[in-house]
Amino acid sequence: MKISQSFVKEYSKYKQKKSCGLQVKAKYIDKIKFPSSPIMELGNYFEFKATGCLPRSGEIPTPEMVYKGTAKEKLATDYERANASAEFFKKVIAEHKIEILETGKVITKDNRTGILDIVAKFQNRLCVIDLKYSGLLEDKWSEFGWETESLPYKDNLMIQAVHYTMLLAEVCEVDYEDIDFYFFIFNSKDPEDAKIIKINIDPDVYESHMQAVDKVYEEVVLNNHNFKAYPSLKLCKSCPLTDCKHKLTIPTIEQVYYTI
Repeated sequence: MKISQSFVKEYSKYKQKKSCGLQVKAKYIDKIKFPSSPIMELGNYFEFKATGCLPRSGEIPTPEMVYKGTAKEKLATDYERANASAEFFKKVIAEHKIEILETGKVITKDNRTGILDIVAKFQNRLCVIDLKYSGLLEDKWSEFGWETESLPYKDNLMIQAVHYTMLLAEVCEVDYEDIDFYFFIFNSKDPEDAKIIKINIDPDVYESHMQAVDKVYEEVVLNNHNFKAYPSLKLCKSCPLTDCKHKLTIPTIEQVYYTI
């Protein structure tokens, strides 16, 4: 098993008992396919229309239709906006004179792996561009919000920049500082709105991330970690592990102590 940035994040949540270990094992080690949420499906469709790159399932994303089977059948509004956002992406690429070299590039190096949305030449430098499709461009409270002042404190988003920059630099045999990383976030609520965010990474962060990856690799792969179940009503609801003895169908009782 190689360690991806998404596994590092999920394993961290599991260690905090915010994610079920059985789900983590099933998804990342046993490779059991979990159902995608409607938001994920929409994002996959946008990226496919923007870059032609297939999602990890390898299947062409299917848009949601309304008035199916009638003369009025058409794309659902969200998917119409995704098409328009994909065209706006192409305009942004052209006007910034970005040369796309590869899409969906899979890189495996030592105990790490990653899938890079776009490898490109931008402003005469080699870079990674990660595409996002979100309605949270100015949200600073959500862990998935893209308001720029709060972004450095959101490790679940920033870890991607570190992991992918390291991988590309190592396979290209250049210093980490020779690779730039950008998030291109397109607004799922407004197809003519987007943000481009360049992530400037402190050199010490690379060493810290490498240590974190090595620790996860040691615990999970070398020491064959015994994953524990941490069920919750929300997690169990969409879990494909239907025969799990820990599965919850009603909420458990949580206790809060209030004292003087």
